[in-house]
Amino acid sequence: MTRHRIATVLLLSSAAAFASPDHQPPPDDKAKPELIKLRAELFHVSRDEAKQQQAKFRPLCDADGYPLVGNIRSKGDGGYMQPSALCELVRDKKAK
Repeated sequence: MTRHRIATVLLLSSAAAFASPDHQPPPDDKAKPELIKLRAELFHVSRDEAKQQQAKFRPLCDADGYPLVGNIRSKGDGGYMQPSALCELVRDKKAK
């Protein structure tokens, strides 16, 4: 049974690594202060409001649509937008 658990962990962790290679945002102490402030603003608006204000929050993503700051850790998402979700919208919009 242990063998199956290890295989599952390896499979799931490798899929996550493959999904976003080389696109790790810097730690908060290395990120620009204005981006940290913008991330805090993003976290206090609903997903719908964030989608409507995409242009305001666009600086949280790089030119390819990947986050320049990490997500805010919280219990549950509470309906709030995280930088990774916002940047995913940017990538989807760019792909169309």
